[in-house]
Amino acid sequence: MNYKFGFLSISILLGLANAGPTCNLVFDKCPGDFTAGSITIPENVIWLDPTIPVCNANVQVATASNSAPPSIIFIIDNWGSMNNTDPDEARFQTTLKLLDSIYAAQPATKVGIVVFCRRLVFDHRDNSFFKSAFPSDTSQHDSYVPLTALNQVFSNTRTGLDTLKALLTPSGSGQLKYATSRPATRFSSKEGLNNNRSNTRDGTDITLGFEAAKTALLGDMNAKENQYFIFLSDGEPSTLDTSRAKFEMDWVKGVNTPTTFTVFFGNKESSIDSLKSMTNHIISNGYSSENSKSKQWSTTLPANDLLSLLSTNVLNPIFANVPGKPLSAVMDVNGTKYTSNSVDAKSFIFPKRIALQPNQTQVVLNYTYQYTDSGKVKIKPIAYSVNVVRSGLAPLADGLSASCSESADISLLYNNTPITRVTADYNSVDVHVKLTPGSICTGCQVVVQPNKTKDKETVILNPIGGIEVGNFKRETNTVPSPGDGKLQHIPSDSIIVVWTNPENPLDIVRKAFPYTDIGTALQVTDHNQVAKPTGTLSPGIEKGFLLVAPVNLVPKPASGSEINWDIIPGPLSISDSSHYVGIAVEASRAFRVSISVFTNLGQFMNKIAFSLTQAEFDKLSKGVKNNTRVIRVLWDNRASDGNLAGTGAYVMKTDVTLLKIPGIAEDQVVRSDYRIVGVVRSN
Repeated sequence: MNYKFGFLSISILLGLANAGPTCNLVFDKCPGDFTAGSITIPENVIWLDPTIPVCNANVQVATASNSAPPSIIFIIDNWGSMNNTDPDEARFQTTLKLLDSIYAAQPATKVGIVVFCRRLVFDHRDNSFFKSAFPSDTSQHDSYVPLTALNQVFSNTRTGLDTLKALLTPSGSGQLKYATSRPATRFSSKEGLNNNRSNTRDGTDITLGFEAAKTALLGDMNAKENQYFIFLSDGEPSTLDTSRAKFEMDWVKGVNTPTTFTVFFGNKESSIDSLKSMTNHIISNGYSSENSKSKQWSTTLPANDLLSLLSTNVLNPIFANVPGKPLSAVMDVNGTKYTSNSVDAKSFIFPKRIALQPNQTQVVLNYTYQYTDSGKVKIKPIAYSVNVVRSGLAPLADGLSASCSESADISLLYNNTPITRVTADYNSVDVHVKLTPGSICTGCQVVVQPNKTKDKETVILNPIGGIEVGNFKRETNTVPSPGDGKLQHIPSDSIIVVWTNPENPLDIVRKAFPYTDIGTALQVTDHNQVAKPTGTLSPGIEKGFLLVAPVNLVPKPASGSEINWDIIPGPLSISDSSHYVGIAVEASRAFRVSISVFTNLGQFMNKIAFSLTQAEFDKLSKGVKNNTRVIRVLWDNRASDGNLAGTGAYVMKTDVTLLKIPGIAEDQVVRSDYRIVGVVRSN
């Protein structure tokens, strides 16, 4: 049975005898919707469903067939704190990769770069390629990388793409290789910095970054609807140069600013509020009809995940887009790759469900799409990375669900009959494992071990009729021999059987089977064949039968029978014993007994019928073997009306039945016999 949950609140303890359903994690939406962090799932979700949605609704593939190349300026914060908030330099690594994606979409795209801290990190005096942010003020030299077509070829055969990527090359600790080392021309408002004016990374002047980007757009021939800023920062302005202190918060106003996409590194609430205010101002500033697309994100994502976020949410709105046709997908789960074997309009279908890891699983989905660009058919890969964390009873997020089925089941059989308890008679036991529908168990096996002692045996399973079947031998023994093919255990052990799915170590079924150290033993023997009642053993006893047993024994009369016996403790002396005829019952577990006495002519004399529960049985004295018990049932030479029997021969018909123990694979064991006994009465 399969069933599906959108929200799980089921308490599942895998590995117990009554393990509940095991579940597949199902993506109901594009996995790209879950790349902004980890997704948390309940612990009974141990598989990744083989059907994964395509992302047509969320991923568009850029084309250059119907749109002019856009103008894009990256505004990148690089003050010293970025070493902490972005230690992997994702701000640079992501931009480098985005440049490749932009080039693939539209090689003629014009890109400019503004890198700022307390001042801009480039200086036009170092290289005339850089442009001054203050062209009319020769006393200030803060510079930016001007809008440059990615496909522009310079005289040295270097392209615009090559040039921009070289200028974004880090030299370590967040510093750029081509950052200027010239001293600042302005004084800082921070005490002590006046003597260290060559350090470009003290303080952050966000307004300066936006002023430079706006200057870079001057003279750009693109329509305002086709101009964009991409802003990467980790906080609010700080330690501006003295002459610029009055401009500290101008950037929040969003004046004369094109559509801007902002990524904030960190979680400082005041910074998030400032950026939110800036974004709202840009949306409503009237610069262009495209400004409504302005958006911001807060992130702690590594470079690869940040790239996915920006590729999906920034590049798509910038370029003219057409839906890509899904072709194939490769799923990388912790380094193991699986390729889809089919795709339809909604989903990629992989050959099988995939095991999740115990704690967290990194799932990287590499989708391949086909699209048409300028009349040419092209292929575009799109990657999504999702971190899946298993944690307790965590509810599933919107867009996720769980497809569940009952877990595998273990059963033990003896002589083809299911058992829930093992006894001393079962020297060879069959194991059956019923798998979850659709499961394949290559190299299937179970581990069998006692719950206390140290033996452990591996039982190989083979498929028979849709069930995995194996067998193990067992014996009670205080000296274990692991791996010898026979389970040795002590009488107080339970027998534990554990099956682990070879495809997923999280898919475990564990069952405990109690052990009862009894076998099937039943013997009825004579007590004495001839009674010589020369006197009364116990004056006043006239019940008809005597039970030689502990006086606290409480037998249960058979239905419709009376208690027509007395209990006397044993053992009897030889002379006392000779007073009675009867039988001795030696059995291995609870039983019921019925004895009828007749004359040799078939006339009924008397009858006793009772049963002993296992608890009462355990009160009896031990027999020849430690696991048997003995009771003597003696006829007191009386008829049912209380009259004494005369001298003669009598017939005793005896039926003893071992009671069935729940979970033991055998029928009730019965012993019946007839005995000729004699009574010799004398004065």
